[in-house]
Order: sequence, then C-alpha cells, then structure tokens
Amino acid sequence: MTAALTRRRTLMAVHAHPDDESSQTGGTLARYAAAGCHTVLVTCTDGGRGDGAPADGMTGAGNSTSSQVAAVRSAELAVATAALGVDEVIELGHPDSGMPEDPATIAPEAFSRMDSEPVVAQLTALMREFRPNVVITYPPNGLSFHPDHIQAHRVTVRAFRQYLATPPWPATATTGAGPKLYFTAASRTRLQAVRTRGESLLPAGSWIPPLEIAIDDAAVTTVIDVSEVWPRKIAALAAHGSQADAAALHALFSVAMPDEQMEEFVLAVPAGTHTVVEDDLFAGLPGL
Repeated sequence: MTAALTRRRTLMAVHAHPDDESSQTGGTLARYAAAGCHTVLVTCTDGGRGDGAPADGMTGAGNSTSSQVAAVRSAELAVATAALGVDEVIELGHPDSGMPEDPATIAPEAFSRMDSEPVVAQLTALMREFRPNVVITYPPNGLSFHPDHIQAHRVTVRAFRQYLATPPWPATATTGAGPKLYFTAASRTRLQAVRTRGESLLPAGSWIPPLEIAIDDAAVTTVIDVSEVWPRKIAALAAHGSQADAAALHALFSVAMPDEQMEEFVLAVPAGTHTVVEDDLFAGLPGL
C-alpha cells in the first residue's frame, strides 16, 4: 500500500459561493474535521453578486459595491469555517454570476460564463496537492439550478478525472479503493419532512427549500448522521448573516427534528449499483 493511501484521510468539498459550504455540507465537514480528517474547502466565486450587490448583473465584476459584498462574504466564510473546524479554505475568487431572471445579463467574465479550462487546472492542481480521498461537489443540475453551481459541478468533475489519472490512483481506482466523488443530494422524503416541519413552526412566508430540488429516495447512496455536530452547522449558517437564504436556512435548521439532522449524497465515482446505503464517505477505502 502506498504512503498516499495510508496517510491522514482527506476530504475536499468544492462549492460555488460563501455559505454553500455551511448549508449543504456543513455538518459533514464538521463531523469529519472533529474525527481528525483533514478537511479542505474550495470556494469558486467571490460571492459578490449576493444580497447587497447592485441589481444590474452586467455591473458585477469590479463594481465597488460588489467588491464590498465580496469582502463581507469572505469574512463571514472565515467565521463559518472556523465554526466547522475546516483545516484549509481556498477562495478562488472568480466573479459571482448571480442568478438573474435573464441569463443574458450575467457578466461575460462571471464564473458561469468564463473559460472553464483555467478553473479545471486550478482544481486539478489543488487535488494533486492535497490528495483527497473523497471529493464532494454538486450534481449536474447544481442542486439549486444556480449557474455557478452547475459550472462548479462541471469543472470539479473534469478536474477529478484528471486527478484520478495521477499516480498512485490508477492502480487502485478500478477496485474502488479511491478516490471517491460524491454529489450533494436531498431525498424527497427527508426534504418533505423538513418542509412540513418548517411550515408548521416558521412564520408564514418564510423561505423553505423547494421540493423540486429533491431526488428519489432510492437514488441516495450515502446518508451522513451529523446530529453530534449540528450546533456547529447552525453556528456556521449564522455567520453568513448578510445573506437572506442563509438566514432562512438558519431559522429552518434551528427547528429541525433529530432525525432530520442528516446530509445526503450520491456516490458518482466509483459508479455502479449500490444496494446498501453508506453511512460513511470513506467506506471501502483501505487503511481508513
């Protein structure tokens, strides 16, 4: 067994914006960090098109207000990742696309419209540097259909394929020994339970994740129990106070039932038929 496979296990999450790490994978990052896993977060955009940015999407990159929003969100990210215990935080700083009604208004230099090759190269280099045993990113639809999430999926998958071809992995990848690639997910049953509880406990009109982002329960391959670190996830979401969506999720998750304190994933690599739902992202990896 090579040294790379026996060293401290490493989990890398690739997200689009500051706050995505907390809302989608905060519990998982906190759980594995607490267990001694080396955790690495890559945030692709500066978040400058988030709440507080100018309404005109064409003025995104370089706009002073957008730069101020990006600075606030970077500071919030530092607080959030400290709460989660993340070891390494890499901010690529590409311009945020926002999510306007008309995609044509997205600035041409924004992350979702930029040439993806340099980003793939960045991510491949980071994977080769940190040698993650597990990489997490979004599914093909970005989970939320956000153009930056979709782009993050595309570039991460391409970078992962290049990383997979880098020694020592080729000798073990065919046996399923690693590395593994996961997509974030929300099962229909669990999301409906969260929605039902949120609708009964939160003020009328509160934002709750739409059922449209859910997938069939049977498609979920991995369910991570994050109940022991749930307060860390809540604290991380609270750190992103400038963003309405994060605030809404903070309110929602603060009233979540114990059996809802899970984060779900789909195992993308190695692909295959999965008859048993995993409870550990590192399941099946040797020496871990």
